[in-house]
Amino acid sequence: MTTDDPADAFGLAEGFNADLESEPADERVYRVALQLYDPAGVSAIAERAGCAPDTARRHLRRLAEIGVVELVSESPLTYVRNESYFEWRLRNRLEDLSRDELHDALTELTDREAAFRECFDAASPTAVDAFDHAGYDDLEDVWLALSEWHTLRARIDRLEAVRRDRGSDSSLEENAA
Repeated sequence: MTTDDPADAFGLAEGFNADLESEPADERVYRVALQLYDPAGVSAIAERAGCAPDTARRHLRRLAEIGVVELVSESPLTYVRNESYFEWRLRNRLEDLSRDELHDALTELTDREAAFRECFDAASPTAVDAFDHAGYDDLEDVWLALSEWHTLRARIDRLEAVRRDRGSDSSLEENAA
């Protein structure tokens, strides 16, 4: 039997569910909440987490208090992943990089971006019309490359923000001394 869903083909969903079943309820609800890119009701979250709706409701309330999820509606009680929380977490992790690590990461990413600019003869992925760079059979490859370039650009922007923040922090420290 063939399947179009890669998760089915490789048994990824089964492995995730098996791993999830062995976790305590709070961890199961948290791991489901990490995947809430679209709003979901408490019952649906409880079902995915394998727990009672009251249990899911209690853990979701706690996750909302710390900013992991956002309350979308009260009736029915619906939550969604809080993207700004995850952006904040990512920025905090990047701030742990040393100056050299930050420099090396920026150098690598900007070199990769330069290759995309040269390949597509454009300043950014949004300036590229995929149809201009591929025949019908190759269109998906071009879209994947543009998506990778867009992600690469977002990473560069985050690292640049950390670098700028460090620059302003060091100038503040110098002025205070």
